[in-house]
Amino acid sequence: MKILLSSIAKNDIRLLMRVFNAEKENKGIDFLEDLKTSINEISENSVAKSSDIAVNKMQNFPVNIHYVFENEENLFITAIFKED
Repeated sequence: MKILLSSIAKNDIRLLMRVFNAEKENKGIDFLEDLKTSINEISENSVAKSSDIAVNKMQNFPVNIHYVFENEENLFITAIFKED
């Protein structure tokens, strides 16, 4: 499955990496690795591939991934939000 990122999601990732690095050195890299794992799990394990926007909570970070399946071949990440 092809994974696509919106420009908003790309900016969210850059911002969150800075936020987590400010908390602890190299935590931004840990976040990025965990994000990749979470996105791969979405693409592999999602049974109901709906065209509606869905949300997946990351396990190790207080972050929600907003995504939509454009079709059977494309997973589109629309935004990535940090929880308060």
